[in-house]
Amino acid sequence: MSNRRHPFINNYIYHIFNKTIDGKRIFSDKKICETFLEVIRYYRSSESNLRYSKHRELPEELKLNLMNKIEDKNTYRISLLAFTLMPTHYHLILKQNQQNGISFFMSQIQNSITRFYNLKEGRKGSIFLQTFKSKLIESEAQLKHTTRYVHLNIFSGGLIKELADIVDYPFSSFNEYVIPTGKILSEPDYALSMFDNNRERYKSFVFDNAEHQKMLEFCKYAKKW
Repeated sequence: MSNRRHPFINNYIYHIFNKTIDGKRIFSDKKICETFLEVIRYYRSSESNLRYSKHRELPEELKLNLMNKIEDKNTYRISLLAFTLMPTHYHLILKQNQQNGISFFMSQIQNSITRFYNLKEGRKGSIFLQTFKSKLIESEAQLKHTTRYVHLNIFSGGLIKELADIVDYPFSSFNEYVIPTGKILSEPDYALSMFDNNRERYKSFVFDNAEHQKMLEFCKYAKKW
């Protein structure tokens, strides 16, 4: 992951994505998904100096003190702007806040969830492709459309059948965009500000393009046969 041709730049936004080796459906497991989000919450902070598994073993008082530091947004290596977990892959939209923030963060979360999965399944070896993919987001329009693509992925990919169920899918940030829950996103209003912070406008923006994106997804896979 350190041999990337184009280094990540502070205050720039990137669409980050990767998939599992051999199509392993690791994110079909609710516990894996929940742990992945916990790991994201933990390693986005520069205060996460302990391995996540060691942090979980701390006495409750020490764990609480550390989490208070980790939840301080001033310590964030990266800001999480949007995400979706699919059975065989993930999508993240990240803004780099500190030098080498994205590379370090991605290394930690992939290694951490690999260890967790391997321990759970009694196996060894990688579960993700070695190098995650990244795409620089260069404009507000591109950010709008990328968040929409990420949030529609569960529908266009056939994971859910009814469009309305996107709101209730627990492993996507879409529900945090349309309902101000404050669960995990670092800067939920970053993309929403382009819609005058009107959550219904953003919801319509996503829903109105759903069938078109689903058709494009079908065509993409049809070309492989």
